[in-house]
Amino acid sequence: MRVIFALRVGAVVLTVLFAGLQPLGDVPLWAEAVTLNGVYLCATALVVARAVLVRPHRVVWALIGAGLCFYTAATAYTWSEQWQGDVLPYPSLADAGWLSFYPLAYCGILGFFGRRWPSRRLLLDGAIAGLGGAALFSVLVVDILLGSLSGSGLAQFVTLCYPLGDSLLLGTLVCQVTAGQAAARRNPVLIAGVAMFVVADTSYVVLSAKGLYSSGGAANLLYLTGLTLIGISAWHRLDTPTAVRASPARMAVPISFAVGALVLLTVATRVRLSSLTVALAGATLVLVVGRVFEALRELESIGRERHSEARRDPLTGLANRRAVHEHIDQLLSRTRPRPIAMLLLDLDKFKEVNDSYGHPAGDQLLQLASGRLKQVTRQSDLLGRLGGDEFVLVMSGESLTADEADRLAARIRAELLKPFLIDGVQITIDVSIGIAHDGGEDADSLFQHADIAMYNAKRAGGGHVVYRRNDDQESRLRLELTTALRRDVATAAMILHYQPKLDLRTGVIRGFEALVRWQHPERGLLMPDVFLPIAEQNGLMSALTQNVLSQAIRECARWHAEGNRVSVAVNASATDLRFECFPQQILDLLDAHDLPAKALTVEITETMMLTDWATTDRVLDRLTSMGVRVSIDDYGTHHSTLSYLRRLHTAAELKLDRSFIADMLTAPRSAAIVRSTIDLAHDLGITVVAEGVEDAETLDTLREWGCDQAQGYHIGRPAPIAALKPQFAKS
Repeated sequence: MRVIFALRVGAVVLTVLFAGLQPLGDVPLWAEAVTLNGVYLCATALVVARAVLVRPHRVVWALIGAGLCFYTAATAYTWSEQWQGDVLPYPSLADAGWLSFYPLAYCGILGFFGRRWPSRRLLLDGAIAGLGGAALFSVLVVDILLGSLSGSGLAQFVTLCYPLGDSLLLGTLVCQVTAGQAAARRNPVLIAGVAMFVVADTSYVVLSAKGLYSSGGAANLLYLTGLTLIGISAWHRLDTPTAVRASPARMAVPISFAVGALVLLTVATRVRLSSLTVALAGATLVLVVGRVFEALRELESIGRERHSEARRDPLTGLANRRAVHEHIDQLLSRTRPRPIAMLLLDLDKFKEVNDSYGHPAGDQLLQLASGRLKQVTRQSDLLGRLGGDEFVLVMSGESLTADEADRLAARIRAELLKPFLIDGVQITIDVSIGIAHDGGEDADSLFQHADIAMYNAKRAGGGHVVYRRNDDQESRLRLELTTALRRDVATAAMILHYQPKLDLRTGVIRGFEALVRWQHPERGLLMPDVFLPIAEQNGLMSALTQNVLSQAIRECARWHAEGNRVSVAVNASATDLRFECFPQQILDLLDAHDLPAKALTVEITETMMLTDWATTDRVLDRLTSMGVRVSIDDYGTHHSTLSYLRRLHTAAELKLDRSFIADMLTAPRSAAIVRSTIDLAHDLGITVVAEGVEDAETLDTLREWGCDQAQGYHIGRPAPIAALKPQFAKS
């Protein structure tokens, strides 16, 4: 390839030299022929080599190379005829070869679009630019410079085919650039080469009409330059491909030529112009009319697309809330409405996925979930996404029953419970589904009923629930509680009761577990099972934990000041352990009340460690390094207990779940689990606390088996601060 470039440079230098010496008559004809044809051959070789050796845009350069082969052959033919002393007729066989370059190069330029055929818009723009340019060329050369073209009609036609072909090539290339075609835009050398051909052909027409053109004259330098640029453009190094937006000025080129054609036709009513100029200008305006109709068609298509996009969820491609409402309204507006069922789906623990793995992983999970939902639903059903992690499915049919909706909900849950593989990590989620079957007169009431049922399913821990008529009252109560909890969650309305923890070796109360209660102004004292699910679903757990910690640490500091060196345990939520600022918040409270960190125990459940182990581990490490004790609550209630016990090296305490303590005296398996867990924990250096001790015999047995601490109604019920004095007397 370097040899071809070197030969080409040498041929260009010789051609320029010969062109300068030609007026002196010192250049042999054979020398001009060899050097000029050498340049053409090298340009053709560069383009053909590009098509053979490089895969991208191979067809483009193959077509341009084929056109150059015809062009070079025609040039060689004219020189051979001159060498023999013959005078070529006009037009001749050489003109056929030269003109063959234009359709081949034009098809090659269209190949920059890749496998996708160019739009009618761009083809029309290129044609308008080409014909408009030819019309301007005609008025400049034919009507102004020459007055008229001499020769036969065929000769005039062939003469004007050259600039017309150049205009089509250049107009299409320029329109590609303004339309955002990256390959054409990043190859300005090709555009410059075609532009040079326009100048060269214009010079050829003018000089030929004046009888001044010479095949070996300086005018050939223009063709030489154009071919040189086209040959170099084949190997022009493109920048890294980037997304190229269509230029806002993409209509400037066709509009400019359209205005020019209109001006020419207006001038033709007062000034005599050649019939060729008028014909070209008229053809340009005809294409402009076609372009206007194409623009109107595109606008109509864009309107339809936007109308469709306005009813589609951009992430999953499913119907959005607006489309679902319209679909339900259409079903209800029929003369004979068919039964309708709505399934409202909410992915459980989706927020943990976003917080643990990032929003891109959450988006991927939603896309995968929507794909699975499509697989289990019928084609007649409408599947939509309402936003966030909420999906909706609308069923309808003549024989649709509540049982059919119930079976579909079961299939959906079974499908979504299968693990999702995201970035090499298996993620398992659950789903809560609310079903409303002919539950209202319009879409809003159907949504309301399905939402009530979905909340009941979520409160039950997942699965699906069918809406019942009396659920409306429960929904109103839930809404009222949610509003009131938002108001009270960070106030003194959240009060603490303390349950004592007995040291089984010494019989002394070593600490208390702080248990939150809600003093509701109308409904009285509410237990955690009433308001904690509401707090979790509405993002209030962090504020609630902060309130409980503040009260518990303040009271424990007061006990220490009174000489009672007891500890206090506070339950943390999964939300708290996902924030790495949580340890600092605790440290600030300990410092503010001058309470040693060892007096505080943070209790966590095993399920909390299922969400984001990496962040949870860092938070617990920080708490342990501060001196705060970490306790595993409800130990033994999940299949991954031993696995997490191995990983959670920061745990200083585990609390045996009350389900094992309750029947350990009557169930040999429960007794074996309790005894083996005590031994295992002691081997790991972990303190064991038994929950739910209800009688003296269970307490004595636990003491005999070596359990460290116990709590339960037999030892002491949860009580407010005022009732703790007798408990301190035991310590």
